[in-house]
Amino acid sequence: MKDFMNWFNPLGQKGSMLPDPLMDMTKMNEFVQKSIEEALNPSQQGEGHSPPFQEREGDYKVVELMREIVVTIQKPIEVDVESIRLSVGNGKLFVDGIHYGRMTIPLPAHTSRRNIYAQYSDGIIEVRLPKKNSDEKEIFLHY
Repeated sequence: MKDFMNWFNPLGQKGSMLPDPLMDMTKMNEFVQKSIEEALNPSQQGEGHSPPFQEREGDYKVVELMREIVVTIQKPIEVDVESIRLSVGNGKLFVDGIHYGRMTIPLPAHTSRRNIYAQYSDGIIEVRLPKKNSDEKEIFLHY
């Protein structure tokens, strides 16, 4: 960002907020290309850059089946499985005890509060949530 600010004079010429028209476009193009590559390659950021409340894509997986939704959650090695608490509501699965805050996993369909099943094995928490039966009813048109 410093490089970009070096090319861009915030006051511009004669007090305007426009960039200098004689700006070196080659350097600008290099800066944009480098920024895009850094954004698309998260491995350069290092492991400590993700905020504590943000779930990374690899933390959980949600699969919608015909009659149920299956959520698998990777348990970090340093977390004791007995400290994990699961709850469901408002179309979301809530997981407490894995991160520094509450992990919220959006569910793709409405689920029943009955017959929810969760198990832990080999570092993976699996939660099976039966889908709620639709209250949809066909309306017959009389003619």
